[in-house]
Amino acid sequence: MQYKNKNYLRNHVVPLGREKALKEFLEQEYKGMHHKKKNSYNSNSEDALTWSCFDLLRNLPLNKKIEILNEIWEDAYQAKIKSPFSDLHGDEIQIQIGKQYTGSTAKGTPEEESTEVDASIELPGVLVFFEAKLYSPMSMKSAKHEHDQIARKLRIGLDNPLGDGYRDFYFIFLDIAPLDKLTCRKSKKEAFAPAKGFHDKWKSAWFFSYYKYGRNNSLKPLKDVLERIPVKDIKQVADNMGWLTWADLFKDLLRGMIRP
Repeated sequence: MQYKNKNYLRNHVVPLGREKALKEFLEQEYKGMHHKKKNSYNSNSEDALTWSCFDLLRNLPLNKKIEILNEIWEDAYQAKIKSPFSDLHGDEIQIQIGKQYTGSTAKGTPEEESTEVDASIELPGVLVFFEAKLYSPMSMKSAKHEHDQIARKLRIGLDNPLGDGYRDFYFIFLDIAPLDKLTCRKSKKEAFAPAKGFHDKWKSAWFFSYYKYGRNNSLKPLKDVLERIPVKDIKQVADNMGWLTWADLFKDLLRGMIRP
């Protein structure tokens, strides 16, 4: 729905004192567009939901923040990847929302790649990108974009966008349903196939699975899409791709909020 009287505050979770921060976020410009402000009154806005969750998270006390981040990590990686958030100081965990990143390899040339990341976390030796989707599918490769939305995030995140040396890079896709609800796999050797009833939502899950699990037991699709990007271990890139649902994120946040 569209909230009446253009009341964007009704469409966001805004802690006391964070009204100015929200206004600045909505007024951000990306490539000449003010898309955040345009969609700020729409209850289906991915940006509104992302800001509400991650701004709340970044303003919590350190102990609660780390507990929630550890649970988010467990859900996104099914407890298979160790969380990097323990034993950190408060100023070492920088949670960004809607930050623009530019890859280092071709920076300053016509081939320069940049992207706006829905939410990201910067900490010593680690960079995490969250790609948040609600009801819309990912954007595909086009005349305007050489790579699809997942590939662009992977390429830039792995290409030292902070310019301060190597960091372990993690990519987490945040969507409305678990991966296996949006796709179905015919066999272990095949890539995931579209699930019925989700229209174009399957594309996000299909391409995520295509890059993470490869095809015919090969990670060549991921290797090909990362052409010219310095990558030490292609399997590690695939392992560091996680899938998170909004339901898990909400529960993690709520648990953190009610803990003493």
